[in-house]
Amino acid sequence: MNRLRFPALVLLLAAVLMPVLFFALPAKAYSATERRYLAEPPVVSPETLGTLGEDFEDYLADHFPGRNLFVGINAYWNFLTGRNTAGTVYHGKDDYLIGAPKGCTTDQLQTNLERYDRFAETLGLSATFFLIPTAGDVLEDLLPVGHAPYRYDECLSLARKSCPHMEVPDLKQALLAARDKQLYYRTDHHLTSAGCYAVYAEFCRVHGREPLPPESYTVTAYDGFRGSSWTSSGYWLTPSETLETWDTGAPLRVTIQEAGQDDRTADSVFFLENLNSDDLYTVFLDGNHTLVRIENPDADGGRLLLVRDSYAHCLAPFLATDYEEIILVDLRFYRLSVSALVEQYGITELGFVFGLDNLLTDANSAWLS
Repeated sequence: MNRLRFPALVLLLAAVLMPVLFFALPAKAYSATERRYLAEPPVVSPETLGTLGEDFEDYLADHFPGRNLFVGINAYWNFLTGRNTAGTVYHGKDDYLIGAPKGCTTDQLQTNLERYDRFAETLGLSATFFLIPTAGDVLEDLLPVGHAPYRYDECLSLARKSCPHMEVPDLKQALLAARDKQLYYRTDHHLTSAGCYAVYAEFCRVHGREPLPPESYTVTAYDGFRGSSWTSSGYWLTPSETLETWDTGAPLRVTIQEAGQDDRTADSVFFLENLNSDDLYTVFLDGNHTLVRIENPDADGGRLLLVRDSYAHCLAPFLATDYEEIILVDLRFYRLSVSALVEQYGITELGFVFGLDNLLTDANSAWLS
């Protein structure tokens, strides 16, 4: 009889204790684990009546007592019961957390590609499209059994057909040729510095240049990195890893511009103060910003405009060795004429840097003008 009563008592205790803890514990505004702001208490008003139930569910889900514990238990339960491929992040071999492929059509991808190619055609400048493969495209041997198909080859073919006015290198093959290095983070979707070097070397090859050899860089490793795949997966037991900076010692100067704010300048592309932040990846160019300029007085010349997403944060410092100036524009935030930037800074070459997953869904190419 006691054995039958114990589970019932546990459930009764949980049913009573959880609501008490929900109201008694202070509500957090920010989750350092997930690196996002949590839902705010819903406001009751005539304008919010239609979404009040949904808003309350979001608030309850974000502030449920022991939320991270239950998220982790759910993730590992799915993993142990053979449902590893049911979520948005796969638990691969060697502790790799690899994003599942996007299941959408290529309609938005084609629209984006055509807009970028028209822009390059209009300006008449040499242009390169960096279509960055996902980790699943390159690290196929680390994926779990039963994973959904990845699509880089299909999308690369579409990019080459849709972008006749740009070079579109096969970065998957370039990365596969460099598999003796760790090319992607285990806990993040981005390329490592070694992966970005492989992309930079392929860019140089396509344009008939010699890349700087790896021994030209001073490599410094920093411990404690956990990226976005870790924060979104619930696989909290995955160990942290190292993040590397590759520095040539060139006197690079960085200027960060945001609308309505004074310009910020720095004498390095590596913002090491961000090693103390929640997101160590912001060591590279201080994370997402509207417009960033990198100046290299030691370069022979040339000015490159990069329309990009966050994959360019680590790549741009490699490219900066060959250009007097690089301008990075993020269309998620920039709403002015990009053509005007080309004229203002005397741009001589164009580049577009996007992760494949972003390009399949992001519609901010509509702001390109």
